[in-house]
Amino acid sequence: MKQPYILPIRAGQKPVTGDMPPHLQFSDQSPKALWKELCDWAFSVFPLSREEATMISIPTSRALWLDESIKTLPHDAFMPPRGSREFAHVHKDGSMHLCVSQDFADEVYAKKWGEPHPYKHLGVNEILVFAPRNTEELEVVKSTLKAAYYYATGDAL
Repeated sequence: MKQPYILPIRAGQKPVTGDMPPHLQFSDQSPKALWKELCDWAFSVFPLSREEATMISIPTSRALWLDESIKTLPHDAFMPPRGSREFAHVHKDGSMHLCVSQDFADEVYAKKWGEPHPYKHLGVNEILVFAPRNTEELEVVKSTLKAAYYYATGDAL
């Protein structure tokens, strides 16, 4: 049975983001120490992933790559180009692009934690999750990254 996704509603206004790639966040960015904490956590907690150079984002982004030993995967769990195993990347502004199920994406949008990628209409299954502004928001953002990892590995939330 699918578990419900429960995110709190994000406080405040939607940050300013770009409407074309590179799809970045221009206001309400993460403080540098919080960005570092997010990256330290993200690149140490998922046993079947590693950091790789991003294949799709700007060079300063840090990508999470799913290990090749995982064979059964949702067809839309990864970012372009075809054959990529990049399921998420963290931008220097603290925002992240993730590939998640549509149900989880809808929860992220409804609770104001992110928005669709501008190329969604072209089949790009990425969402932009807004940068955490404080430690409470960091915990919510971590949960969205966990959802992307679980989606990529086929594990249920």
